Amino acid sequence: MKKERIILTVACMAIFFEALDVSVLNMAIPQMEQYFHFGADAIQWVQTVYVLLYGGLVLLGGRLSDSIGRKTIFVTGACIFVVASLAAGFSPSFIWLLVCRGLQGTGVALAIPAALAIITNTFPDPSERNRALGIFGAMAGIGFATGLAIGGLISHYMGWQWVFFINVPVIGAAVLLAIRYIPADVKSTVPRINNTGSALLITTLMILAAWLIHDLGQVAAHAGIYLTLLGVFVLCLVLFIRRERVHPSPLIDFRLFRMDGVITGNVGAALLGSIFLSYIFLLTLYLQQVLGFSSSQAGLLLFPFSILSGMISKFVLPHLFNRLGVVKTGILGNICMLSGILFFLVSYFLDHSLGWVIAAVLCINSLGMSITFPCVTILAVQAVPESGQGLASGINGTANALGGGLGLSLIGLMMQVAATQDWNIYVAGLCLLVVLGLLAIAQLWKYGRNEIGSRLQAAG
Repeated sequence: MKKERIILTVACMAIFFEALDVSVLNMAIPQMEQYFHFGADAIQWVQTVYVLLYGGLVLLGGRLSDSIGRKTIFVTGACIFVVASLAAGFSPSFIWLLVCRGLQGTGVALAIPAALAIITNTFPDPSERNRALGIFGAMAGIGFATGLAIGGLISHYMGWQWVFFINVPVIGAAVLLAIRYIPADVKSTVPRINNTGSALLITTLMILAAWLIHDLGQVAAHAGIYLTLLGVFVLCLVLFIRRERVHPSPLIDFRLFRMDGVITGNVGAALLGSIFLSYIFLLTLYLQQVLGFSSSQAGLLLFPFSILSGMISKFVLPHLFNRLGVVKTGILGNICMLSGILFFLVSYFLDHSLGWVIAAVLCINSLGMSITFPCVTILAVQAVPESGQGLASGINGTANALGGGLGLSLIGLMMQVAATQDWNIYVAGLCLLVVLGLLAIAQLWKYGRNEIGSRLQAAG
């Protein structure tokens, strides 16, 4: 089993650093803002580009790992990630950094689905496979929690560049171990059809949507360009829908959305992504620029709450499912998210009280995410036949990434509006998150009522 353990370690290294890379960067954003002389509304693109490229290409990554080979795609994606990380650390300009972040997202979109496929094929025994997948999933949570802490320490003592350089030796070692220990790909005798065109279209749609939202506040300054890009967006959307309906290997099977809970789960995932990433972005700026925390102090403050999130997922969530069911548990999780946003707002109006900020972090980092994320995932896949659950899970991940990217763009727009109207950027951004939080609760509440109604009709 030594070889299997090494293969699992390699896959876990990939998911750990994928999650770490999202959170570690948050603590370095204020330093990047000063280094590149950009405002917070522009610097959010460092996260947005990464999330959207990952979300747009992850479905293609899964397809390619099936058709070209799991090992080949994993090594390719990991190598792209390593090179992009190294180049990002040496970024001479903001545009260069954005390109590197896009390449990082592309590399992760290839590597993570391939890593999952490698695990499922390395551990054929169902119990061992579930244990391995559990470890793989847990490493994502640990990676995010670790990133919040070490991101602050690294950026404070070594500079923001090292949040990228840290990836190079570890993922480089993972590539070498993968080449050495992961079995060679077996050429499939069944021809598989790739759908690269649809992957490029959905990625283009996601980036255009984010830019159109972000730039809405300045549309009068370049109305012609804005309207042109809006037309391109509509054209790409029409082409994507038509292509997916007739393609023999669609990235998104629209028939899935006729199944119970799929729309609710994916809308919930998108709203959760938009709320959480935007909240983390605002929180890290608030802690450092308003409360005067250093990046290392901010990271250490958030670290225990992320660890607590993992404990709640393991010990509390199963009891909530047994007692309340998935829908009511999801509503409870979203109430925790909304409460945290309101506590954040209270902190601002009560002389920037740290106690209210800690209450917000507890509600969102520890309770809201750990409760809500599994619920929207379950809703998105529970009614889907086993043969389509992989595709349904991929769509759910894309919805979450799309929500995160669009949420950050909305925050950027609110910051622009706040600057022109002399509003506070934190109040403006948090008020937007309150609206999104209410929408998240309302759509789950509506689904729950419809579900109860359907059961009563069936019983009658």
